Amino acid sequence: MMLTNTKRGFRMWLIALAALFFSGAASAGMQLDIEKELQLLRDGKAQQHIGKARYRFAVFTFDDPDGTGLGNAVASILSHDLLMNSKVSSVGVLRYVGNLGKASEERKLRYFDKVEPLIESQGVQVAIWGTIRRSGERVRIDSFMQLSPSVMRSAFSFSFNMPPEIGRGRLVHRIGPDRMLTQRLELPSEQALSLVSIAADLDRLRATPNDNAPFAGQLPLGSIYYLQRRQGAWVQVGMQSGQSGWLRSTGFCTGPCAPLLSVSRFASALMAYDDRASIPARSEGLAADAKAFIDQLLAVEVLNGTPAQYAEQEVLYRLSPWCPAKDEATGKEHVSTPGGAAICNLRAITRLVSLSRKIAKQPQDGQLTGNEVRSVADELATVSMSDPRHVPTLKNLAILFGILGDAERAQLANRLAEEAGSASLVSAHDAAPLSGQTLSPEP
Repeated sequence: MMLTNTKRGFRMWLIALAALFFSGAASAGMQLDIEKELQLLRDGKAQQHIGKARYRFAVFTFDDPDGTGLGNAVASILSHDLLMNSKVSSVGVLRYVGNLGKASEERKLRYFDKVEPLIESQGVQVAIWGTIRRSGERVRIDSFMQLSPSVMRSAFSFSFNMPPEIGRGRLVHRIGPDRMLTQRLELPSEQALSLVSIAADLDRLRATPNDNAPFAGQLPLGSIYYLQRRQGAWVQVGMQSGQSGWLRSTGFCTGPCAPLLSVSRFASALMAYDDRASIPARSEGLAADAKAFIDQLLAVEVLNGTPAQYAEQEVLYRLSPWCPAKDEATGKEHVSTPGGAAICNLRAITRLVSLSRKIAKQPQDGQLTGNEVRSVADELATVSMSDPRHVPTLKNLAILFGILGDAERAQLANRLAEEAGSASLVSAHDAAPLSGQTLSPEP
């Protein structure tokens, strides 16, 4: 029996899709309705989309309370760039269409209550969403990013084994924050509105790889579309129906649009770090949280891979702008917002790395070593008071207090670490309160 064109196209799509998935190099996108996906999740009927993709991104329609009309446009541009220009192979991009700020009918879910269950069910490593507000004659676009617990454990958690000359124990560090303001971009209203036409063109397939070619279709809602082949600045896209067409992969976001791509490029670079430990570029278009995250990665790489005798000084130099900071009004030091206790924790580990290197070169007396360890412990104790839910800091304090023979505070640090770890497993509005006790530095 002869196959019709539709059936033949469908079979060719299945063959191409299987080849991509079994090779581990699948790059595919999918547009999904937020409310429909949440309902499937509540009914226990949710299925993982683009299941064979190794690296998985989710991009949500940006909240648009002032009615600028840019919520879908910004999300479309970022998701398109993630798929077309990812720094890793085997990529799946889930584009959630709908109002993230609107409460769901049944359970009045908003924002993180919607984001977290969806990305958890889909095995997403990086989620992007944001808010768009008018500011006089300008429009402000705030882009946020959230990293999943799994990728935080696998790619952004590190440890340092204490040398026996100092004491036994394994200090831990997790790069932070895992939920961050990635970019704050302000554009004149006219320039911002140009993003709408740019985004609309990204959903339209062209018959040939040419800006003047006729339209050949529209990217579907609820169906996978995958990348077939590249030709210059274009990519051929195939769909389950057998239909195919061309989309621009580069040159689609220029002029006022270009700075927006710092968000998608940073998200992609974070997954490239997981893949091959390449540090993301420290773009000036990124917000402080993202820059602090990058500086921590740089510092860890210096500690791990640079044997030069001044490596620890380089780490301290990179971290010093973030921790500690001084309150201009009171002059008192406090934990800075970008990274919170994470950066101060890394700085404390760096001081111990420096001490261990000194000991390796020329053994020091126990009194000097004890004094330095106590100094580090006091610093971390101060940090823990400002950020009492940072588990790595509390765990490290337990080890340091144990080395110093302070069993009481070591036990307290362990208990606080357990409480903070338990509190992080529930949502913010249901979080169990901590005991109220804190670890203060030695008087």
